[in-house]
Amino acid sequence: MGIFEPYRAIGYITSAVPFSVQRLGTETFVTVSVGKAFQIYNCAKLNLVLIGPQLPKKVRALASYRDYTFAAYGNNIAVFKRAHKVATWSRHIAKVNLLLLFGEHILSIDVDGNMFVWAFKGIEENLSPLGHIKLDDNFTPSCIIHPDTYINKVLLGSQEGSLQLWNISTKKKLYEFKGWNSSVCSCVSSPALDVVAVGCANGKIHVHNILSDEQVVTFAHSTRGAVTALSFSTGGQPLLASGGSFGVISIWNLKKKRLQSVIKDAHDNSILSLHFLANEPVLLSSSIDNSIK
Repeated sequence: MGIFEPYRAIGYITSAVPFSVQRLGTETFVTVSVGKAFQIYNCAKLNLVLIGPQLPKKVRALASYRDYTFAAYGNNIAVFKRAHKVATWSRHIAKVNLLLLFGEHILSIDVDGNMFVWAFKGIEENLSPLGHIKLDDNFTPSCIIHPDTYINKVLLGSQEGSLQLWNISTKKKLYEFKGWNSSVCSCVSSPALDVVAVGCANGKIHVHNILSDEQVVTFAHSTRGAVTALSFSTGGQPLLASGGSFGVISIWNLKKKRLQSVIKDAHDNSILSLHFLANEPVLLSSSIDNSIK
């Protein structure tokens, strides 16, 4: 490496892209974007363990699986094995906004509503997608999750407020949820089967049973702004964390169906990501203020 090659971003940790979390053995790692590159931190001490190379454009979305990191930039997706780029996926015509790890596959969605399915086993020999789905013209995807035990199925939220359940194997839309007359900004799957949480632009959080299409409970932020991030606790306590546009994190008790606590000064700006670390009462968060805590 030459003396003037970039090595570390100074003065900030993360840009305005949600982080990706994965567990390897007994340790948990978080992958964040820093402009045109990515960095991987050990969650125990938030110390830097790996720096990715510079990409031609800014990172727009991230996903990670073991030694692999998937970084969307512009219309392309770069695939890295540790810090070495092993492939570039180039089928999208529009900018890629969302990535989802789905078993041994990656789902990518662009701003025009095109969803591609990629396999990263034997990636050096096969650079073509396994499938393509064109979403409805009046459906602008804003978030995507894989509900636990829903084989080959993903749930997508939209800026228009509705949600759709798709089978990526048959490429068919299975069901459409009408939503709550507000743009969907975030969604997350719950440890309880068939239950998801949906955060909306009007500051409300809807815990919903997608099997019966019935509401479980609704929470509302006391501050203005959208619900930009959500995370369920998996450490035994029935808790749901929600982040808003003004950097406040709220913790909701699902058993008592009420607000349990508020972290008012968590960040100085909109919350991008929230994640309860597995089996630990520790919450990881990132924000547009370029900090991770």
